[in-house]
Amino acid sequence: MHPPHRLLQSALALLCSATLLGSAEAALQPLDDSELAEISGQALINLDALTFAGFEYTRINFGTDIDLLLNVDELRLGNYARSDAGTVSERPADIWIDNFALGRIDDANSASASVVPFQIRDPYLELAFKTNADGAREVAGIRLGFGRARGDLSGDMHALTGVMQGLVTGSASTAREYYMQQNNLNAFTCTFDFNCLALSMAGNSEIFSQVELVKAGSGETGIDGLPINRATHIGVPKGESFHTDNTLLEPLLPLIASNNGDCKASGLPACFALLNYQSIFVGDRTQTDLDIGGARGIFFSLQNQNVPWQDLASSTGAFIPTQSGAFANFAKTGSGAQAIYPFIVSLYEALNGAARVPTCMGGQAKGC
Repeated sequence: MHPPHRLLQSALALLCSATLLGSAEAALQPLDDSELAEISGQALINLDALTFAGFEYTRINFGTDIDLLLNVDELRLGNYARSDAGTVSERPADIWIDNFALGRIDDANSASASVVPFQIRDPYLELAFKTNADGAREVAGIRLGFGRARGDLSGDMHALTGVMQGLVTGSASTAREYYMQQNNLNAFTCTFDFNCLALSMAGNSEIFSQVELVKAGSGETGIDGLPINRATHIGVPKGESFHTDNTLLEPLLPLIASNNGDCKASGLPACFALLNYQSIFVGDRTQTDLDIGGARGIFFSLQNQNVPWQDLASSTGAFIPTQSGAFANFAKTGSGAQAIYPFIVSLYEALNGAARVPTCMGGQAKGC
């Protein structure tokens, strides 16, 4: 596979540019001992090192906030021939996103256009080393990660590899309306259709499900013991179902709204093409405070072998296994009712797709 030097160069350029933009001109003045005693703080850059499972890690932490409006014509990582059991598409790269962008522009085609940046807190760059069979210490992988991240991520997503755990949520009535449109039903004929009748009984109850990268047509998240890679779809995993807080409806949903290996739930699509989602909001849209609304644990990595990366969003110090190639990590934190998802998609958007937010000044929505 291609070496990770290109990601390293891009990451360094991005972080260095962002820190330099925040600098200001000032004359240097010496401080006496009493003034120094009143100052405390942390360096902008610090290093962490650890070992695990035969790997040695060096992490460069950048203690800074970065606001980004970024447009990239094409993002390809892990662009090499691949034929292992987990490969579920003929896409040429592990991660392939055209017109990739971070951030958005409100009122883009007017004089009052304003940038709404993608916010990053505490970015870091990490190298994994391992001693090879000849006794030489070599770079096994590299990752670029964020302590917190919040904002719009856009692109034509042809393929993704890694962990993408989001939440899709919405009213059962939205699902019923979509089902009726797709099957040319009306209020009368709906009563003779099992799925439509079941959705009608659910009324306006909120239904929700975790969605992950899945194999198109089945919803599998793994094949022959390997996680899938080069996924083109995201959806309700095989064997999982929608849920609700409605105590009367909840026992019925596993029966009528499960993906049983056909990417259907209550007769509706349960797996959705990534290309349908031109923009997703990372983090909590309702919380503007980055400490509260920022998603944790996000990283992109490249590795020439299977490398475990420490989960910095976990209090247990757990490690995330990755296969050789490129990997994107957008994982939930916590579990059960305490789970926090890096992105939430409305049921309407899941069924109908999500339009791209403008990322360019003027009439162009993309391809600046």
